[in-house]
Amino acid sequence: MSDLSIKPAAIADILAEEIIRGDIAQGARLAQDHIAARFKCSHVPAREALQRLVQMELATFIPKRGVRAFSLTDADQDDILEMRLALEPLALAKAVANVTPAALQEMERFRLACDHAKDPISWEKANRQFHLEILKPCARPLLLGRIEQLQRLSAQRFHARWRTTWQSTSDKDHVAILQAMERREEKTASAILRRHLSRG
Repeated sequence: MSDLSIKPAAIADILAEEIIRGDIAQGARLAQDHIAARFKCSHVPAREALQRLVQMELATFIPKRGVRAFSLTDADQDDILEMRLALEPLALAKAVANVTPAALQEMERFRLACDHAKDPISWEKANRQFHLEILKPCARPLLLGRIEQLQRLSAQRFHARWRTTWQSTSDKDHVAILQAMERREEKTASAILRRHLSRG
């Protein structure tokens, strides 16, 4: 990176994806000096970026040990999945009531991005975007914010367990969810999403 004007949010986003992918190991120290040198910025944006990562729950501040990349156990991932199963179908049911043709077109764009992804990293990002996009019409900022955090955290499981065996395919559940949303069938859409997420 050589952009002297890079913003803390941009730094945090880059580091967040590296943590999610496992490029930065779980528990690894995130040194402010190293980040400032890497992004050729002062310590202020580097410190703000670290604060953003903590807020995103992708890093933890440990007294006398500094900021560390998040570390999740299998039990943690099970808890994350249970929370997603509780919150996302709820948000989707509310989203169905508010969905517009324009919103459905945007969802379809992300669905196609998943289907056309050429590599697992591109697919995972598009898949995460799709799963957030279908919930946005619920218009519940607090609910969406929590779900987005959970989706970020659960993405780590994909990269740790399935990235090496990923194969490009068309996701029939994604299609079925959008069709149910277009028909305003909130129970059907929520049931498909719950089944889809339950696959882990």
